[in-house]
Formats: sequence, C-alpha cells, structure tokens
Amino acid sequence: IQAAIAHNQFKRLDKLKKMRNINRNSIINKIKKSKNWKNQFTFINPSKDFEPSWMGLPILVNEKFKGKKSIFIEILDEAGVETRPIISGSFVNQPAVKLYKLNKSNEKFEVAQKVQDLGFLIGLHTHKISEKKLQLIHDAFFKIEKL
Repeated sequence: IQAAIAHNQFKRLDKLKKMRNINRNSIINKIKKSKNWKNQFTFINPSKDFEPSWMGLPILVNEKFKGKKSIFIEILDEAGVETRPIISGSFVNQPAVKLYKLNKSNEKFEVAQKVQDLGFLIGLHTHKISEKKLQLIHDAFFKIEKL
C-alpha cells in the first residue's frame, strides 16, 4: 500500500515541490515586507547548488527573543499556526545520550544548541496558501514584539 501511494506521489512530485516553494516564499515575503519587520526572525536558506523540497519552513527567532520563544510558540498555536522543533534540536540534550553515555567528552555543539533554543518549523502545504492564512501568519509572527 505504501509503495502504491509513493508511486502515485512521485507522479506529482515536481508540482508538490513547486507549490511548497511558492508557499515558503510567500510567507517569507509577507513577513519581510511588513512595516513591522525588524529582523525578528532568520529564515534558513539552502546552499547555492541545492534545491530542497520544502516540507516545512525552518525559522530562528532573534537572539533577543530567546527567553520568549516558548510563549511565542503558544501564540502561534492559539492562532492556528502549528509548529514543530527543527529536527530534534541538539542531540546531546536527548535523554538517550546521558543514559548510554554517548557524549563522554562532554562536547558542546553550539550551532545545534542555537537551533534548539531559537528554532522552530511551520509546515508547508501542497496547495496555494490563501491571503487570509498569510495575513494570519503575519499577524501572529509580529506579536513577538509585544511579549
């Protein structure tokens, strides 16, 4: 069954990839072109020679909002904008790392920790995002300034 579903989706892969990219760009442009834009967020960009299939939009909040990220995530959730962690954050913070003593040298992974502390992801649909949803995301994002 899974192979049949995958086979069917492969037929539409280019279309799905294109629409997710359009939605990603629409969200970023709506936020960056806002009169409220003050670099509150960083949007992750791919390397030059890489064309990802964006299933989600990874975002980092500005360092000055680090302590308010969890409250901001709640605001997004209340507005109907679902979020997820980017991957699993810093793997060294996972309980299994301590349980199985996987980081014996107590190495720090600063970039992974930054992604965990500042990052989140919102999903990208395979159908065109509506202006109403774009505005809802825009309005919810700029509530971070009021925290």
